Amino acid sequence: MNTTILPKKKISLYSKYEKKSFLFCYLMVLFPVVQFAVFWVGVNTSSIMLAFQDGAGAFTFDNIGAVFRAFSATGVDKYGNNLGNSMGHSLVIWLVSNGITFPISIVTTYVLFQRIHGHYFFRVCYVIPNLMGSIMFVSLIQYMVNFDGAITWFVKLIGVELPEEALRNGLFGSAETAFPTLIVINLVMGLVGNNAVLTGAFSRLPEELYESAELDGAGFWTVCFKIAIPCVWTTISMSLTFALCGVLTADANVFLYSGGTGEPNMSTIGFVLYNITYQISLTGGSPSAYGYPSALGFVLTIFTLPIVFGGRWILGKIQDAVEV
Repeated sequence: MNTTILPKKKISLYSKYEKKSFLFCYLMVLFPVVQFAVFWVGVNTSSIMLAFQDGAGAFTFDNIGAVFRAFSATGVDKYGNNLGNSMGHSLVIWLVSNGITFPISIVTTYVLFQRIHGHYFFRVCYVIPNLMGSIMFVSLIQYMVNFDGAITWFVKLIGVELPEEALRNGLFGSAETAFPTLIVINLVMGLVGNNAVLTGAFSRLPEELYESAELDGAGFWTVCFKIAIPCVWTTISMSLTFALCGVLTADANVFLYSGGTGEPNMSTIGFVLYNITYQISLTGGSPSAYGYPSALGFVLTIFTLPIVFGGRWILGKIQDAVEV
């Protein structure tokens, strides 16, 4: 197949109307470019520079060293945060969200997409949590996991033995039950997170594809796992790639659930990074005070980059993209 490359058209040959169209396009592109330059390039450049500055603005590795010492055997930084424990919590939350919740959400989205009996009811159940504001939703969950809340009552009903502290203060009031409760809540509520994206991906597949599979004798689950999911693998792998960007900073709304303390035993590395910066801003700290959180963010970024690129390469090897 021969491809003819057309020569570029000189600017002088365009009409006035076409030139005005170019101006409109440039102005439309200008806003996101400026936004990216200011809020991403500018902010991140400033943060990286702060990570390597001392109180006098001189170059130093002290902030980076403080972060690595906080990840050592003691694991406690100068703000009293156990970074190792917080990192472990973030990894568990990420693994649950993307190793359990995400695969389940793919299957449930496909089932709802096929309009099974009662699918309207399930769609409403999926959408309702997204209609609630974060503060309202967190307040509702906190009430339900209180010592006399519905979730605590159900846990006791199914025979789970709770520690005395949880019976007095609720599931978020005990170090033994706080983090498992956080995991379960995020697992259940995470099922709705990718519903819109995955539904759009399944909708793009031609109906003839499903009809042909049914005529060939393929069952419901065969069509799901051997035809539908491979055909939308590009969307799935892209979603997982974006998820890899937050592998070390998953926070799971810890700040709201814990009242800004991260206790008891709920702290994640994302919460630590946000909370240190937030506390410094409340106390009116000098720019040099942001050196430590900037260094922590820089170290997490360096650790995350090979994970993202390696994960993207692996996802590309798992399944070839299918064009439909």
